[in-house]
Amino acid sequence: MNLPQVIKDLVKAQNDFDSTDFANCFSETANVFDEGKTHTGKAE
Repeated sequence: MNLPQVIKDLVKAQNDFDSTDFANCFSETANVFDEGKTHTGKAE
């Protein structure tokens, strides 16, 4: 399967349990909706 690099990086970070690399896959202004709450930016 030919995935975009950011997806490959995200999967690797998740599999390595590397929260820093995982967060780096998102932009500073990312909005993620998870478990009923919206999280904005890498800090969240």
